[in-house]
Amino acid sequence: MVAMVKMESIHIESEALSNNPLKDPSKREVLVFTPDERKANTPLFLCLPSFASNARSFLNKEPLNENLPSILQSLYERNLIGNATVAIVDSFTKVGGNQYVNSTAVGNYEDFIINDVIPKLKDTYNCGNVGIFGKDSGGFGAYTLSVRYPSVVQGFAAHSMDAGFEFCYLPDFTLAMEAFRESNGPSKWLQKYWAGKNRSRSTAFRTLSVIEKSLFYSPNESSSELGADFPFDWESGEFKQDIWTKWQNWDPAKNAVDFLRQIESMNFLYLDVGIMDEFSLLWGNRAVDKALTSAGIKHFYEEYEDGHFGIVYRFEKSLTMMAAALSI
Repeated sequence: MVAMVKMESIHIESEALSNNPLKDPSKREVLVFTPDERKANTPLFLCLPSFASNARSFLNKEPLNENLPSILQSLYERNLIGNATVAIVDSFTKVGGNQYVNSTAVGNYEDFIINDVIPKLKDTYNCGNVGIFGKDSGGFGAYTLSVRYPSVVQGFAAHSMDAGFEFCYLPDFTLAMEAFRESNGPSKWLQKYWAGKNRSRSTAFRTLSVIEKSLFYSPNESSSELGADFPFDWESGEFKQDIWTKWQNWDPAKNAVDFLRQIESMNFLYLDVGIMDEFSLLWGNRAVDKALTSAGIKHFYEEYEDGHFGIVYRFEKSLTMMAAALSI
């Protein structure tokens, strides 16, 4: 009998997100995929959306690429992920996405995932080991939450994760500075952005990303500009090293050496990145691989011939390997 994938939409009311500064919803949708016959104590794989995506972005059907449900159907049919439960959480915010850490400027999304989402899913679907996976910001979140909570998360798969911030973020700073200067600050730029029609154009996308990263990496409740500090002065062009240092503290390429003990305790570590990645994420991911290799920590790392977009097919490999490592 061929296994069939079933999808269920549930909602989780989060105390961690109540009264968040951006007034984003505290009740969040989670899409849950299971085989038609579930078993107890099988793994839970939690997918974290990338920047500018939400849970339902993974349902989009494109004529040239597979979507996640079709990949999961194939994996269940071939018994490559057993009876694992796969869930995608909605984490979208008014600044375009999420870095999955607590922020006084955005909300306590770290607590949301660790204290609200994972326990609820484990209890509802009777799951055992937990693995987190994602791409881009979702990959960053998969790595960051895993190394910070190894007693909760037993493995991660980080695809093209944000790493090597000087390579992937700095190139957007001058663009954002000019945009903020023209709008008289980030707050007014953001208001104009949401009032506009084409919110996906490249220049706006990159400027929004700078805002999102600032609110997560360098929040400051006393700041009048969206409750965050920016690593530059958008009028003079002055670079603010003290703020940039706060950003770098979150950079996997810099902090992997600080989490070696936690990383070593995990059951599954997966990293991959395209050699033609348009955001230069290759270099930061290589740095993480080097840190783990130098420490003698067993992990999977792969560079493949592709870019940053249209790579959902990579989940087929990582989920298959994760299932083998985390199934009891």
